[in-house]
Amino acid sequence: MPKLLASLVLCLLPALVQAQPGGSGFEGLAAEMTEEERAAAGIDDLSPAQQQYLDAWLRDRFGAEPAVADPATVQPGAAVMAAEQASEADLAARENAIEAEVERRVAEELAAVQAAEEAEEEAVNEPFEATITGGFSGWSGKTVFALDNGQVWRQRTGSSRYRHTRGGNEVRFKRSFLGLWTMTVVSTGRSVGVRRID
Repeated sequence: MPKLLASLVLCLLPALVQAQPGGSGFEGLAAEMTEEERAAAGIDDLSPAQQQYLDAWLRDRFGAEPAVADPATVQPGAAVMAAEQASEADLAARENAIEAEVERRVAEELAAVQAAEEAEEEAVNEPFEATITGGFSGWSGKTVFALDNGQVWRQRTGSSRYRHTRGGNEVRFKRSFLGLWTMTVVSTGRSVGVRRID
């Protein structure tokens, strides 16, 4: 109970003391508080000596007049305006940080996509091997070849024909110095001009 009383007194007393002219007109808690306030704070449960000690301590502790700023130098709501400006500055800083992070991530994603495209383009320029998916029976004009790597190629020359009856579906792709592609069936060595369509 004494701790609760002390906490309550410490919270309320500065306002009581400041209200007194010169800060020295404090007459003690028993005189300053209403009967309900005294009962709630437990002041009446203290001995007279404890009440006098508490009153004297409060006078010594809070007896000095608090410094008051010159009204001419303080604008109304200055503290509120300063807090709002600080809050706006903090919000703007957070928004700038978020925007910078988004830009960084977008640039990172674009760089990754570009690197993947460049790697794929470079890989397409190099000879490679793959397997034709589905039933492979050769070519006869505008034959389309779907590969196990997801690429799709089409026969480039309509006059070339070949009937594939033996061996596997493995093929080798090679690019000529003119930039044209040739597909060769690995098991038979037969070749046909092709172009990639997907």
